[in-house]
Amino acid sequence: MKIDVGKLDQDSDVLALGMFEGGKLSDDNLMKEVRRDSKLFSGKYGEKYSTRQNEQRVIILGLGDKKEITLEKLRRVLGKAIRCSKDWTKQSLSTDLVYLVAATGRFKEEKIGQAAAEGLELANYDFNKYLSKERLEKKSSISSVNLFWDGNKSELEKGIKIGKVVADASNFVRDLVNDSANVVTSEYLEKVARNVAKSNPKIKITVLDKSQLEKLEMGALLGVNAGSKNPPKLVIVEYNGGSGRPTAFVGKGITFDSGGYNLKPTKYIEDMKTDMAGAAAALGALKAAADLGLKRNLIAVMGLCENMVSSMAQHPGDIIRAYNGKTIEIGNTDAEGRLVLADALAYTEAKYKPEIMIDMATLTGACVVALGYYAAGMVSKDEELLLELKLAGLDSGDNVWPLPFFDDYQDWMDGSISDLNNISMKGKGYEAGSITAGVFLSKFVDTDKTRWVHLDIAGSAYWAIDGDYIVKGATGSGVRILVYWLLGHKDA
Repeated sequence: MKIDVGKLDQDSDVLALGMFEGGKLSDDNLMKEVRRDSKLFSGKYGEKYSTRQNEQRVIILGLGDKKEITLEKLRRVLGKAIRCSKDWTKQSLSTDLVYLVAATGRFKEEKIGQAAAEGLELANYDFNKYLSKERLEKKSSISSVNLFWDGNKSELEKGIKIGKVVADASNFVRDLVNDSANVVTSEYLEKVARNVAKSNPKIKITVLDKSQLEKLEMGALLGVNAGSKNPPKLVIVEYNGGSGRPTAFVGKGITFDSGGYNLKPTKYIEDMKTDMAGAAAALGALKAAADLGLKRNLIAVMGLCENMVSSMAQHPGDIIRAYNGKTIEIGNTDAEGRLVLADALAYTEAKYKPEIMIDMATLTGACVVALGYYAAGMVSKDEELLLELKLAGLDSGDNVWPLPFFDDYQDWMDGSISDLNNISMKGKGYEAGSITAGVFLSKFVDTDKTRWVHLDIAGSAYWAIDGDYIVKGATGSGVRILVYWLLGHKDA
C-alpha cells in the first residue's frame, strides 16, 4: 500500500472524513446532509455514515469526545475506512482523520504517523494464498491512501515508515499462522528464518537438528515430537545491532497440535495449525527490530516440532528428562507447549546468557476463558518488566494483562514421582491453568540471573471474530507489543 501525505485527493475512489462529537465537517454540503440525518450520525465514537458525492463514495466516521481520543481509536477508525472501501471493491482512499487527531495537540506527530500506518496496513491484510483466480477477482485491496496534512510533514512521515515496518512484520506473522499445517512444518519455518537472516548482514542463524538435540539431551522437546514424521528443530536467529547482553524472544512452535494421546476434540482441534504463533511472533519481532535498525542485541528462539499420535508418541505417565536435568511426568500429552519451551528457555539461558527473556506461546485454553481475544496473559515476578510490557501493550493496541503469580502457586506443578508434572497436581488439576503453566516454565529459568516474563497469547494470536482493523484469523499478536517495548528504551 502506498501512503502519501498532502491535500485531500478529490479523485480517490473513497473519501473518509472524521467528525468529533459536537464538531463539524470541512465540507459544508456534507455537513448539511449530516445535520439533516443527525439522529443517525452525531459524531459519537464508533458511528459511521456513508453517502455519495458525485462519483465518489464518502464515509464519515465518528471520533467521539476530543478529550477521549487515543491512538488506538485512530487505528480503529482508519481500519473501518479501509474495510468499508474494500467492501465497496475500491482501490484508493483519501482521508482527513489523521489531521483531525493531530490537531487536538495530544500526541506527537511521529506517533500519530506510526499508529496510522499500522491501522491502514493491518486492516488491508488478506490471506489469499489458496484462492482461485475467480475468487480473487471478487476481492479488493487498497493500493493507495492519501492523508490530508497541513504544514511540515517530516515527523509524520517518519512515523509512517516505522508503522509500515511494524505492520509488515505483523502481517508476515499472520501469513505464517494462517497457512496450512501440511505446508508450515518445522523445515518450512527453518527456511523462512533463513530468508530473514539473508536479508540483513547483522542477522545470523543457528539450527539444531534432531541429532544435535539428542546430544544436548533435550528430552522435553524430543518427547513432544516423538509421534511425528517431521523432524524437531531449535532455530536460533541472532540480530547483533548493539552491545551488551542480548534480549531473547522465545517462541512455542508446535506446527500442529493433535493433543497426542489426550486427543483434542472436535471444535478445538481444527485451528491447531496456529499453535506455532509464538515462534512466528518471536521471529517477526526480531525482523521488525532489524528492519528498523534498532541498536539492540536480540535473539529469536523457535522451538519447532509437531504433537501427533502414533506408535512412537509419548504416553500419559511417561517420565522424560529436560535439558536442565529436571524430570517431568507427562500428566497430559496435550500440555506439550510448556515442554518445548522448557528446553528452549533453559538452553537459551545457558548458551546465550540473555539479560531478559520473554517467551510467547499459545499455551492454555484457560487464558482464552479468562481474557478472551483482546489481551494476552502474562506472568512474572518482575514487576518492573510487567509494567513496561503492559504500557507497551496499551500504546500498541497489542494488549497484555498480568495474572497473579503468588507464592501459593509455586509448588502446584511439583511431581510425586518426578521433579515436575506437566499438569497441576493440586486440587482438581485445572484451576488457574494459565498461572500454573507459567509456574512450570519458571522452573527452567534462573530468575536471579535472567529477567523473565511469560506471555500466553492463546486468545490474542487468532481471533474467531472480526475487529476494526484485525479481521478473523491470525493477528500477529506479540510483534507490536515487543517492538513498542523495544522502541521505548533509550538505547533502541
